[in-house]
Amino acid sequence: MTRYICVVSGKGGVGKTTSAISLAHAMGKHKKTLLVDANLSTPNVNTHLGAPILRKTLMSVLKDEASLKQAIYTHESGLRIVPTISTVHDLKRLKYEKLKEVIRDLEGEADIIIMDSGAGLTREAISAIEASNEVLIITNPELNAVLDAQKTIQVANEIGKTVLGVVINKVKESKHELKIDEVEKLLSIPVIGVIPYDKNVRKALKQKQPVTHSHPRTKASKSYEEIAGLLLGKRYFNSVNKKSRIIEDYTLNHLGLG
Repeated sequence: MTRYICVVSGKGGVGKTTSAISLAHAMGKHKKTLLVDANLSTPNVNTHLGAPILRKTLMSVLKDEASLKQAIYTHESGLRIVPTISTVHDLKRLKYEKLKEVIRDLEGEADIIIMDSGAGLTREAISAIEASNEVLIITNPELNAVLDAQKTIQVANEIGKTVLGVVINKVKESKHELKIDEVEKLLSIPVIGVIPYDKNVRKALKQKQPVTHSHPRTKASKSYEEIAGLLLGKRYFNSVNKKSRIIEDYTLNHLGLG
């Protein structure tokens, strides 16, 4: 049975798309994975990965101009994606409720579907959450970002989705940043991973690659690999990192992997 995981954030600029790409690439090394750009108004996956101008995308499917299989592409890194390209005219005519129906047509196409949602709590972001089974929260160690994430978690809970946990991105270990326990206290769910601020992430973006592919030995890549292993199950997590200072047994138990 296919897992549908929506990667969400409370606000833009926290590194949600970069995280969705990196996690999808890392998980794709172990399971058949597909990344869907469900950010319909400001899609970024295609830009991040440097794909050419495409004739068939998720928007084409939503407009009944193409089938989903026609909109699946394989990046040179091996990552499989369903990109989105949209215009203002497309968005004016779009029926957001159709997203769930279209996404569910991917059942069996992959073991894991990762959806990169729109930032915040827009109509399209909520539609992406509704189309998923599970939700992964991406935030920064800043109060405003965490408070916005809090609202996203509340919406996901109200819709009845499983919130897998929080990933804190762009951590510089500054004294001005929120600590892990402070984030957990504010959000009432566990932090399952921390991505350190890493200049190689920007280098990978310039190269139009997932950082886990172009810079696999960097701190950021190792953290993404660890989180991917955790989300896939305990045996994958153990194969990546047998002893983590960040992810502890209670997190595995929270995910039902202990």
